[in-house]
Amino acid sequence: MIEINQKINRIDLKLKAFKMGEDLCIILTGGKEHIGAVTAFHDGKVETITFSSHKERFITEKISDIFIRGFIGHFVICCGIHFDNITKEEISSVENISCEMAKILCEKLKYSN
Repeated sequence: MIEINQKINRIDLKLKAFKMGEDLCIILTGGKEHIGAVTAFHDGKVETITFSSHKERFITEKISDIFIRGFIGHFVICCGIHFDNITKEEISSVENISCEMAKILCEKLKYSN
């Protein structure tokens, strides 16, 4: 398992990644943890399931673009991030931190094989 934590002010995100043979399971959480969206890459295509009216699909799909370019194999990204009264600036921070963590994970995976 690889774990990456990043925090800016009250935005505290945790990414955990589990290698499953040649594949990867990624869990990204922050604030009140839950399941908001799941994005999977398999057989050359991306599919996303969104739970209720959650908006995490915007995060999981951005991260999937990073992994499509930086990881060989299938992967699943499960994301649930909730901060009460989140501002637009904080939403931008969540997006930026999430993408940065995904890039860090890709680098770590290059060196763990």
